[in-house]
Amino acid sequence: MPGLHCTDCVYGEFSYNEEWGKYQGSCSRGYRLCDPHETQDPHRFFSEKPEGLVPTIDPFGKEYLRDDNVCPQFVHSADGTVDKFRRFWNRT
Repeated sequence: MPGLHCTDCVYGEFSYNEEWGKYQGSCSRGYRLCDPHETQDPHRFFSEKPEGLVPTIDPFGKEYLRDDNVCPQFVHSADGTVDKFRRFWNRT
C-alpha cells in the first residue's frame, strides 16, 4: 500500500498537542504509533505531521517490524462504512 499512512485508516485517530506543538496519534487496533526517527520517550510519540506517525509496537507489546507505513489490518477511511464493518466483525 504505497503512499498510505495511518492517517488514512479508520482505526487511526490524531490530534494536535498544544503543549508539545506537534501531533500525536492512537490506533484503536492496539498499535502504538510513533515517529520512527525519534528514539527517546516521550519525543517519539509526537511528530510535526500526523503522517509521520507509524506503527512501531504491535498490539502484544512487541516491536513491530514493518515493511510499509501501515499495518496489515489497515482499512481505508473511504471504505469504512458501518455495513462493511458489521460484516467484517460478523455482527448483525
